[in-house]
Amino acid sequence: PVLRATEQARVQWQLYGSEHPAEQVGLGLSALLLLELVREVVAAGGDERPYPRDAYDPDAARAFFVRRPLEVLARAVELGVRSAGFGGALLSDWLAGPAALEANAEERALQLAKVLTALGPTFIKAGQSASIRTDLLAPPYIRGLTSLQDQVPPFPTDEATALIREELGEAEGVEALLDSLSAEPVAAASLGQVYRGALPDGTPIALKVQRPRMARQIALDMLLIREVLAPLASAVGLPGDLVGTADAWGEGFVAELDYSAEAANAALFNANVRQGQLSGSVFAPPVVEGFSSRRVLTTEWVDGERLDRCRAPEDVPRLCSLAMSTYLQMMLQDGVLHCDPHPGNLLRTAEGKLCILDWGLVTTISPDLQLTLIEHVAHLTAEDYAKVPNDLVRLGFVPEGGETDIESSGVVDYLTFVYSTWNSGGGASKLDVPALLARVQELTAETENGLFQIPPYFAYIAKSFSVLEGIGLSSDPDYSIVQETLPYISRRIMSDPSPRTAGALETFVFGDVKDDRTARVLSPKRVETLLQGARKYAAATAAVDGADPTLLQPLDTEAAADALLDTLQTPSPLQALVVEQLTLVLAASSRQLWSRLRDASPRVELAGGEDRSLLGLLVDPLGLFRASRLVENDERDHKALEAARRLVEAASSLVGGAPADATAGPDGEGAANAEAAALARALVRKAWERREHIPAISRLFLVEALDQTAARLGRGR
Repeated sequence: PVLRATEQARVQWQLYGSEHPAEQVGLGLSALLLLELVREVVAAGGDERPYPRDAYDPDAARAFFVRRPLEVLARAVELGVRSAGFGGALLSDWLAGPAALEANAEERALQLAKVLTALGPTFIKAGQSASIRTDLLAPPYIRGLTSLQDQVPPFPTDEATALIREELGEAEGVEALLDSLSAEPVAAASLGQVYRGALPDGTPIALKVQRPRMARQIALDMLLIREVLAPLASAVGLPGDLVGTADAWGEGFVAELDYSAEAANAALFNANVRQGQLSGSVFAPPVVEGFSSRRVLTTEWVDGERLDRCRAPEDVPRLCSLAMSTYLQMMLQDGVLHCDPHPGNLLRTAEGKLCILDWGLVTTISPDLQLTLIEHVAHLTAEDYAKVPNDLVRLGFVPEGGETDIESSGVVDYLTFVYSTWNSGGGASKLDVPALLARVQELTAETENGLFQIPPYFAYIAKSFSVLEGIGLSSDPDYSIVQETLPYISRRIMSDPSPRTAGALETFVFGDVKDDRTARVLSPKRVETLLQGARKYAAATAAVDGADPTLLQPLDTEAAADALLDTLQTPSPLQALVVEQLTLVLAASSRQLWSRLRDASPRVELAGGEDRSLLGLLVDPLGLFRASRLVENDERDHKALEAARRLVEAASSLVGGAPADATAGPDGEGAANAEAAALARALVRKAWERREHIPAISRLFLVEALDQTAARLGRGR
């Protein structure tokens, strides 16, 4: 054990040796204590697995390591010494002034990457997540930490071969598979490394094999994070359940060690994708079942380019939008979210498809939480920030009963500013992040039990979407992750039959008056935003065949007519909303037409000097309805007609294929009228083709018309 520990210490110095003698001494001490000597001498005869059931268990890990205090001390010394060396150098730069900080940034970033790499998978994972945040870290640190995604040192191939034989046993074809593997790994990651090979039938494959002794190292790191770092962070005022967050992270991290679970996650994702609109646009590499186990995973080889190094940069915006829609579907529909979307795991294939690698780290989202998140994202994209505080309570960011504190603390105005700034794009770079954190801490301190907390489930969601936002910002400095959620949210709230999703749809298109059915009218601006989002979703999920993927093509009038008739035929919240608003507009238009015809009719003077229109006298000789709401438009009717006019104008930018109108004025009114007429003709023709559905649709409008008429009469004059 001592000889092996000494050799390992020599390798560590060779790979990560520091110029600081004190750090070399600390590394030598920790290596000698940590490697083999403590494991085989101090802990001889004990259970050598910190997680006996191969699942995250902080109690079992604590019981395991409490009998191994020197091993814990050695790791703590290693963490402290390595962190102190880098921290001391950074502190020296800070004391020397901004010029020194800027001049030494490149060197410090590389030192930080070496430190994180040397500390192992737990800290490599943290660095990989941070490396994508171009809005939070200076460019030198982005460049330095990016090396963590590709340049993690490999372990010896003979160890990998031995582990593959141990895992796959005597299965037929194993030796042929081993003979086909590349001499060196084609990629090395924090938990394992990948070799390229081929199946006996010649199918190219990627074989991933896990690093030795991973479970023990991760268990010790998570114990120190949970038992030491999390309480220290809470003590200095960082809000939230940090121990719970550490547990959520550890649970996923340990689960990532089970490659058989990773294979199942990838298969589930592919099955979910095949059932929806993403089919043919995104996929995970298919798993080769016969050559996979708990620590070995074999998949079909996929040729592709990383998104951040794509040779088709004009396609990156579409792929970012596709990635966002994919992750939103995973989180809000499928309930299983891929939690490791760094650029090395997102590939663009030659066909323009998105391939997602590395399915070891996932988290599950409950159906109730999915609906709450849909409502929250709908509020953000619709800029209904007044509803955000209540969302925060339901999502667990504010303790139960904290609604009063939110209303009295001024947080609504502050959140409105933060969200509107974030919504405008550019990520956190447009926000004063230190001031933001200080204000959050101030608001927390002003309330009795603390105002804000971070729910444990949010750790992996934040990681996934933070990385996606970073990828978007790397190609577009004004990228807005809030706006990029719009395509999926638009499609989801227009198609999901859930009553809560219907509420989110109504909030989106009606705003604050959504609950007043006697007053609500569609917002043309919001409807146009919703339709643009649905178009962008369709564009992002379409496979690329040489067309410019960044352009949103106009909708064909035939497709638009089919979509409207499909909506009227299919029971859904969207159907109810369309029937309600179309009935309102048709009734208001009828009353408006009646009023114009009546006013244009000749006047007739009756006995007693009463003056009436001839048309009114013929239709209503007794004058029973002259002052009735049934024949006079009110304020809501006028708003509905104006909204309909603006929506028709907006349709001219959404619907193409109408004949050009030579009489169109400079404002394009003639073209808009022509396109609306083309759509109307398509609707009439297709409605006749579907005439068997006309009675059922007519009943819907009749029932809605009766309801609206009763409501008008009930309000009186």
